[in-house]
Amino acid sequence: MKFISKYLLLLSGLLTCVSASGQDMLGATPGNYAGVNSIQLNPSGLLNSKTYLDVELFGLDVFVQNNALYMSNSQYSLSNFFKAGYQLPTHSEGYGTEQRVLYSYRTTRDKNAFVNLRINGPGAMLIWGRHAFALSTGFRTVISMHNVPYDVLNFSYLGLNYRPQQNINYIDNRPFRATAMAWGEIGVSYAYTFFARGFDVWSAGITMKRLLGVAGMYTKVNQINYTVLNDSTINVKNLDATVGLALPMNYNANTANTNPLIKGGGFGFDFGVTYQRLSRYHQEPYFNTLCAQPYEDYIYRIGFGLIDIGRIKFKTNATEMTINNRSSYWENVTHMPFGTIGGLLDTISYKFYGNKTSAYSGNSFNIWLPSALSLQFDYHFQKYWYVNSSLIYGFPMSKGSIVRPAELAITPRFETSMFEISLPVSLYDWTLPRVGLAMRVYGFTIGTDKLGGFFNFSNFTGMDIYFSIKLFFSKGNCRIKGPVHCGSTESKKIKY
Repeated sequence: MKFISKYLLLLSGLLTCVSASGQDMLGATPGNYAGVNSIQLNPSGLLNSKTYLDVELFGLDVFVQNNALYMSNSQYSLSNFFKAGYQLPTHSEGYGTEQRVLYSYRTTRDKNAFVNLRINGPGAMLIWGRHAFALSTGFRTVISMHNVPYDVLNFSYLGLNYRPQQNINYIDNRPFRATAMAWGEIGVSYAYTFFARGFDVWSAGITMKRLLGVAGMYTKVNQINYTVLNDSTINVKNLDATVGLALPMNYNANTANTNPLIKGGGFGFDFGVTYQRLSRYHQEPYFNTLCAQPYEDYIYRIGFGLIDIGRIKFKTNATEMTINNRSSYWENVTHMPFGTIGGLLDTISYKFYGNKTSAYSGNSFNIWLPSALSLQFDYHFQKYWYVNSSLIYGFPMSKGSIVRPAELAITPRFETSMFEISLPVSLYDWTLPRVGLAMRVYGFTIGTDKLGGFFNFSNFTGMDIYFSIKLFFSKGNCRIKGPVHCGSTESKKIKY
């Protein structure tokens, strides 16, 4: 159904422009020098660090992946984007007059897409014996499209004049959704080693986040039954759907509306537990300064976490519409002068209910974070060599949820304080195998979980890149100048 689905894609694009996500930075978050970044997978991972103080100055994570649209590998080259005056090649589809940059996959599989932009602002982590504390800030934009039927996607992108799908009665009973949100967050984390005896160590951690919503929109379609008769006529036999939007726009004028900038607020949390099997018998940490804290090596560790549990309630410039099992017959769709977003919403209400107000169901709504279960297994193979296995399994919390794709990864790495290199091999959304590469030189990390996105080995369906700039201070590495006198603070051993 063009007028609804194209509208949703337009709003998703607007949110991307307002903000400007790989997705889990598998080359930067599991290691023993991940520091404050470790809370992205499991907040109890703070205590696994080989550093006692970690300060992140800036971090960026950009991730795009979909199975609906692509750029042909014969036309894609990353170097082209650095050429002055370069214009993307376009093509026609053999019908209509539009010229398009991207091709569409004509398979009958449901279509999924995930766009993630994450900017990590200043943050820091401090370990004090059995305790670890962290402060994190960031700005995030996420767009997810989940289980969208191929017919809806084709009409959205190719238009109603896509003749192969005309005069076919499509009945899509499987729910599908599209969600987008841009928000800032401020997080406070705490982790504690609650059991340490023999070779066994157990830790738990939690992150509490204040969420500040800048923009959000969602649609959830429970059922749609329709036929596109020609390039301007749609017969909607039944539609059961809900749409909510809170954008930095004046809906009746299509102009910017950034006063106030924050359109909603909420809270979120992450929780995690980690078990470590030590390589040597546990010793209670005695140290006289923070830098003198000992690091206990491990054979393996297992972590469990729940991440991004929470929601933002949008109440400013927010509207929600519900079409509850209604039918409508649309003629001359392509010639309707919607003009503004507000005019489009009024027209939808009028077409389904006979007036411009009955479809409006509220002036506030909730969007839930991309909630996920996080499992980690890290094995210390020998000396500087490690291998990590991680599973991220997303699950929606409500109709207005960002759906996080599943990701299963195995990441071997070579790790020292000055240099680290890792090779994440992952299965994305249970269907797409990927190989990445990440490198850290002291506090600068750069990496990707999809190395193929930078080359034209296959059709371009997405890319991933992340980097981080940090300062960190290793455990057991104190530089105290001058003699230490009896009775001074440095000479007193403290047990924690």
